[in-house]
Amino acid sequence: MRTDYLHTPCVKCGYCCSQGPCIYGRVKPDGTGCVHLTPDTFCAIYDQIVADPNSVSSPAFGAGCSSSLFNTVREAKIRKDKRPP
Repeated sequence: MRTDYLHTPCVKCGYCCSQGPCIYGRVKPDGTGCVHLTPDTFCAIYDQIVADPNSVSSPAFGAGCSSSLFNTVREAKIRKDKRPP
């Protein structure tokens, strides 16, 4: 498996899941992303997915954002995380 791809780092903004579910997810009734994406932008079934030995690369948790250009959701998460407590 290649590991030399260049990706913008994952900031756990949930943008990818808001666009559509992975093979473990389900589309929301209104068609706006995955039902398992929590308001805190976490995957509610993360533990279940990583326990599946077939989930090695899909979904690619933390692999990096492939939609970083003009991604306002990602940019907002980065700004929020840089704020002092």
